[in-house]
Amino acid sequence: MTFTSLVLGYAIALAVGLPLLAFRTGLREEHVAEVRAARPAVYFSAAVSIGVLAAVTFGISAWQSIPPAEVGWKVDAAGPAFGWAVGVAVAGLATVYLVVRLGQALKLTESPLSFVLMPRTSREKRAFLLVAAVAAVGEEYLYRGFMYHVFTGTLGGPWTAAVLTSVSFGVAHGYQKTIGMVRAALLGALLVVPVIWTGSLFPSIVAHFWINAAVGLGGWKRLFPDLAAVEASAAPDDWNQGT
Repeated sequence: MTFTSLVLGYAIALAVGLPLLAFRTGLREEHVAEVRAARPAVYFSAAVSIGVLAAVTFGISAWQSIPPAEVGWKVDAAGPAFGWAVGVAVAGLATVYLVVRLGQALKLTESPLSFVLMPRTSREKRAFLLVAAVAAVGEEYLYRGFMYHVFTGTLGGPWTAAVLTSVSFGVAHGYQKTIGMVRAALLGALLVVPVIWTGSLFPSIVAHFWINAAVGLGGWKRLFPDLAAVEASAAPDDWNQGT
């Protein structure tokens, strides 16, 4: 499909603007205490931001008469789509683990926010799952749906689009420091693979949710077995708060 210059301009604005927005208005390490005290509110704010951006993007797509199937809203075969979701989720969790271990070997510091944002109580876990679902749908639509397909049709094909969207996705996670940006960029590269091969967003949406849920609902403790010192400095009373 041929995309208009307005659509291309908006896609470029998203690719550049989302990382800039994250840097200018996102969380900072000096916000650790505030985040620890109000995790559900932080989750809600993130979900609203992603939802609004996705809704605006969907509106522009509709205004420019872009069929939903052209930006990934389709499933040709449920079985293969589910298989892709499982494969990408497993590969994504393995990638997270390996990048964390590499960062530790290279003595790259993780942001305390990476720990403090993780849910502790049952209420926080429910809220986290909600924002994980919104992020999976919204971010996949923005990055691997709209931006990827527009860049594929205008800027040199699927591999160029995959690189551009993965880099933008990584930089948008700048609050997690260098190791977090690398981790997110590699996950973005993995999540775009089923879109390249199937044209569908749904395997990536499902895999994205599973990865976030697995890390958020306890996987982060396995990833960082030496968390005690970091947790003690970032959130002294939080570790034993219970579930």
